[in-house]
Amino acid sequence: MRNIWKRIAAAALALAMCLSFAGCYDENKTWAARKGDDELPIGAYIYYLYSAYLEAGSQVDSETSVLDAEIEGQDAEQWIKDLALNYVQAYYYISDKFDELGLELTEEDLVNVENTASSFWSYYGSTLEKLGISQDSFEKAYALYGEKFERVMKAMYDEGGELALEDGALEEYYCGAYINYEYFSASLTTTNEDGESVELTDDEKADLKETFEGYVKKINAGELTMSEAADEYAEESGTDSSLMSPVCVKSENMSTLVFDALNSVKEGEAAFVESTSGYLVVRKLSVKDYYDEYVANSEDQQFTLLTELKGEEYSDYVLEQAASVEGVELNQAAMDSIKVSSLVDDSNRNGTSSAEETESSSADENSSEEESSSSETSSSETE
Repeated sequence: MRNIWKRIAAAALALAMCLSFAGCYDENKTWAARKGDDELPIGAYIYYLYSAYLEAGSQVDSETSVLDAEIEGQDAEQWIKDLALNYVQAYYYISDKFDELGLELTEEDLVNVENTASSFWSYYGSTLEKLGISQDSFEKAYALYGEKFERVMKAMYDEGGELALEDGALEEYYCGAYINYEYFSASLTTTNEDGESVELTDDEKADLKETFEGYVKKINAGELTMSEAADEYAEESGTDSSLMSPVCVKSENMSTLVFDALNSVKEGEAAFVESTSGYLVVRKLSVKDYYDEYVANSEDQQFTLLTELKGEEYSDYVLEQAASVEGVELNQAAMDSIKVSSLVDDSNRNGTSSAEETESSSADENSSEEESSSSETSSSETE
């Protein structure tokens, strides 16, 4: 939930806390908050505190200790505690909204919650346990909350919901953000008699380039289809190169070389792509056709698209609304007993944000794109 907290005024949150929460002292430190029969264990609060600490780290440069920093003009430790409390509020806001909308968790949903928690626990459980977070607490704070978070999101953005999208909004976004295309390719290496991979000679590369550019001209002239061109190349080269099924890829996830080539032609036209490791013939297709056939009637893909378009806005909305949730009882003694410093070790002591590292990363990504090959293209298509 990067950068979402800075949109919430600290003063407004402080006021909401004073008006909406009843702090209390309790010798029982096994729970952190409760509302009615819904009790949030202290481990869930530790998880939210740890999440807030990691979020703080993402906003602090890698040369600075997180707890020595200021975030949004506020002492980092207090910022972390405030954000963790807002996560607690968000848990109850989503729970209340889930009930208000008449939503229910089926047996399948509950199994999904359990499986999600178990899957993540297998990777991160040992780390979380050392912090005092049990698997049950993690399941409630992360997996159960996440399931309800998604269900409420779907309902709120659906027709008639309080955040309902305008008709055609998802299609408009998809058609503007994605590119649909088909392609076939050839590597600039071959296998010698010893089974070793060797690079083509300059003359072989020149001949292959001329062949592929010839296919592009014939395709655009209507003399060959993409499938016929791919089959012709496979037969003449003795390879298994074939026309790949149409793929629709988000523009920002594509190789720069492929994106530029497709962006330079009209729908239905082909283009030649040259990299240092492979040649491709790509043909631009209709994004709308792909949307109508594969996305429009898929609930999962529609939700993925909704998350891309409105996910950050929705996360902001939840935290903002959560700031004024009422009726939550806090076990302040239990929460105060958890020190932010206890979450710190050598691996996360300093921040992770660095302008220099970001620039270097961008340069590396651009360099990688310039080295794109048919295999890299195949990888990008699955994203």
